[in-house]
This record gives sequence, structure tokens and C-alpha cells, in this order.
Amino acid sequence: MLSGLASKEQYVPVLLFLPMLKFESDGIVMQKRSRDTKERIFKAAVEEFAKSGFHGARVDNIAKKAKSNKERIYAYFGSKEDLFIEVWKRTYMLIIEVDEQFMDLTDEDIPSLTGIILKRYVHFHQEHSEFWKIFVWENMLDGKHTEKVKGFKERPYKHLRRLYARGQELGFFSREVSFETYMFVITAVSFFYASNRCTMSQSLSINLTNNDVVEGMIEEATKMLNGK
Repeated sequence: MLSGLASKEQYVPVLLFLPMLKFESDGIVMQKRSRDTKERIFKAAVEEFAKSGFHGARVDNIAKKAKSNKERIYAYFGSKEDLFIEVWKRTYMLIIEVDEQFMDLTDEDIPSLTGIILKRYVHFHQEHSEFWKIFVWENMLDGKHTEKVKGFKERPYKHLRRLYARGQELGFFSREVSFETYMFVITAVSFFYASNRCTMSQSLSINLTNNDVVEGMIEEATKMLNGK
């Protein structure tokens, strides 16, 4: 045999390995399809639960929107309630991402703290219209699943609490208003905007879907919350 040419014996291990490569490749494709299907189910579930709540949502509707079937949904998530819990947790984590950004704030941001928090929350609601709807439904269940997300806000809120206390010392915030009330009101304003912008636009004869109007109200609300 000419030198440089492989013998049949040299090809045998490679030939034996080819089916394994194909099996591994098929496995990767199946895993990707599984992930894609699971994500479609999740997105369809967010839409269905946001629209109809836990009791009103139908697994059949979720399966249809996800182009899947009920058996696959139960295989991935276990039950309708487990699926709702997954939606609730992942939706909640969206606002935690915003809260974690507050960790970058320093004492220099104290004079603008109220406006920063309020603006970020309002903008968050503008980008995630499903958030307040899922929250409303969870509260209508008396917060049955809130234990699943307990403690996630602890770190950013601890940081904001320190900034707020320092702001009270410097005279930017009233000593008569607790941090809890401060955050409750800011959260309430942004949440109320998201859930009532259409009806309040009619009541106040302004367009609360117009960015310039919204930014103006954020600025005025900030002055009011700061007592100015």
C-alpha cells in the first residue's frame, strides 16, 4: 500500500463513531425543539393568564396558542397551577431586574432619588404591559404564591432604605414619612398609571399614552412626593 494512504483498519474506528455523532446531533436538535416548545407554551400562558386570570385561563387555549397540546404542557409544568406559578415568578423577576439597577445609585443621587425610582417603574410598566395584569390576578388570589418570590427585593430595598435615611438627614425627605410609605406611594403611582391610563385619560381629558404627557406628570408627581 502506498505510504500516506489510510488502511481499512484505520477507517474502522471512525466509521464506528459516525452513528454516535449522528445520535448526539439528533439529541441536540431535540433539546432545542423542546426548549423552543416550552418557551412558546410559557409565552402563551403569560398571555392567557394576563387576560383571564388563574381561574378563567384555559389550558386548551394555551396549547392552541403555543401550537402544542395539553399533554406536553402537563409534562413540562406539572399542572395548571404550577404553570401559573412559573408565569408569576418569571414575571416578578422582571421588576427585580429593575430593582437591582438601584444598587448603582450613590449618595450623589439622593436629591433625584424619587424621580429616578418613579421614572424607572413607569417606563417598566410601559415596556411590560402584562406585569400589572398578572399582579392583579395574584392579589385576587390573596397572594397565594407570594412566598415563591419572598426575599428577592431585600438587597435593593436595603440599599434604597440607606439612601432614603441619608436623604432624611440631609433634609431631602420628611422624617415623618417612613421608607415603607415612601416606596408604597411611588409603586402605587406607577402601578395605577399602568392599570388606569386609559380610563384616566378620559376622566382628565389628557392622553396618558403620550410620552411627553407622561414625562411631564412624572416630573410633577416627583415634586409632589418630595413636598415641593
